[in-house]
Amino acid sequence: MRSIRGTYQLVIDEFGWYFKIFSFITLFLAVVYLLISIIFNIPLQTGAALFGPTYGGIATFGVASLVIPFQVAIGLGSTRIQFLKSYNIMAVVMVITSITYLNILYFFMKILLDKGINSFQFFHPGRLISSDYHFFTYYWTDLMIGFIILGLSSFIAVVIRRLGILYFLIALVILSIFMTFLSINGITADMLSWILKIKTINIFTSIGILGMILQALTFPMMKNAPLKMKGRN
Repeated sequence: MRSIRGTYQLVIDEFGWYFKIFSFITLFLAVVYLLISIIFNIPLQTGAALFGPTYGGIATFGVASLVIPFQVAIGLGSTRIQFLKSYNIMAVVMVITSITYLNILYFFMKILLDKGINSFQFFHPGRLISSDYHFFTYYWTDLMIGFIILGLSSFIAVVIRRLGILYFLIALVILSIFMTFLSINGITADMLSWILKIKTINIFTSIGILGMILQALTFPMMKNAPLKMKGRN
């Protein structure tokens, strides 16, 4: 029982650390934009971006909280299954809380933009769905992007850990050759034309589901993983 609590506490501490750091950076960036708007004569609707620290925080948590505390948790008596359950739960919490925090900032910055206090209009992936601001549509789009970032980051980290950097690079080269073959034969173009016929919000939803699947795959891949990354031999 103590090992389970200790494992959860370890991952929760990791979550708190990364969430606070990257949320503070995002807030600081928003304040800087506001100060620039107030001090300088910036034209209204000037394009800017605010999502960088949040997306980076999700990716960092996905990799660092899986790789670094893994050895610590096992060393303190936890099992791999206990750690992976704790990690996956907190990974989902990290995505939801980070994206919620980011979109609340977007909401307030939009109010300040309408009042003329903020001069910057922040790019949001939701604009690919609707040019008019809709909180829940934009929030859902961001949430799906958060899950694909988490899934890709953790999945790649696990693949590198299991295969080693050398074999991972070899697999990457083989994959790139395969993708090049598909593009030469026109298969990629046909797939893209088919994808473009799908509603944009459904594309983002599918991307998010793919991220969840990749994240779920880290569980069986790490369940019997060695404590150290696989070497060249």
